Amino acid sequence: MINFVYSGHQSFGLRISWLPKAVASIEEGIDPFSDSRQGMKILGLGKNMVEALEFWVRATGVAKKIGAKWVLTEFALNVLSRKEGVDPFLENQQTLWLLHWNLCKGWDDDDITKRPYAWHFFANVFPDDEIVPSEAVDHFASAVSVQPKSLSAVTLRQHFDVFIRTYVSGESSGPRGTPEDTLDSPLTILGLIKRNGEKKMSDGRREDVYRINGGPKSSISSNTFRYCLQEWWDCVYPTERRLTLRDISFSEGGPGRVFRLPETDIYSRLATLASDYPQEWVLVESQNQRGIERLAKCNSDSLIKSIYVQ
Repeated sequence: MINFVYSGHQSFGLRISWLPKAVASIEEGIDPFSDSRQGMKILGLGKNMVEALEFWVRATGVAKKIGAKWVLTEFALNVLSRKEGVDPFLENQQTLWLLHWNLCKGWDDDDITKRPYAWHFFANVFPDDEIVPSEAVDHFASAVSVQPKSLSAVTLRQHFDVFIRTYVSGESSGPRGTPEDTLDSPLTILGLIKRNGEKKMSDGRREDVYRINGGPKSSISSNTFRYCLQEWWDCVYPTERRLTLRDISFSEGGPGRVFRLPETDIYSRLATLASDYPQEWVLVESQNQRGIERLAKCNSDSLIKSIYVQ
């Protein structure tokens, strides 16, 4: 079961310094979130930013709360830990793609998967390459109309704006009065969404237009794609040995949708996997269908570590 989330970020986009701060605290056994005033001292952030960071820690798959204790996820221990992680300060672009992947995937809260709706909209609902804010928010409103709890138009627009600020540099939410206010999201480096001029609306207003990069992405490594493909496969098709190219390109939550990759690029990536890891993958080609067969399943920790092997 998926519960969509529209708030919790306090209208703050993810900042580049936030996740390393949170990981360092949790790794030392310090809870920076239960008491927001204490969290302000621990993290060096304002009260609302502390509450926002709690949302981002969950949404990016970095930490979870078990009982009364915050613990780092396996992903964070392998990648972001200052003691054992391979990229504690988000310096490797593969880490940023994995954070994007986690945001689109959502996080588990007991038996419920929670997912920020704007990321679900991006990955699984909206097929176009151009986004106009008011049109996106209208869609959010339609989605909310079937939810048990109503949300205001302001909340929905703030949720969309946070999504945009996560990927588009310089999209300030207001005055920049502190050093934290001058920081962009680390995910702006991905170039996944860019401002693309304005559009005149039917009522005469002009709105910003944002373009999604739907082309091949050489910045996503073969091993990053391999890790995400296996994780999604295990979640959605755990008993299947074969998947078609179309499954991987267009199924909900799959690498094709989340990374906005064209089908030709995905096929090239599958061929590379079959060539580089013949013990794990074999390319399937016939007159009617192309795809891949999984011969063996790798350990998730090993897959993550393989991403960072030079």
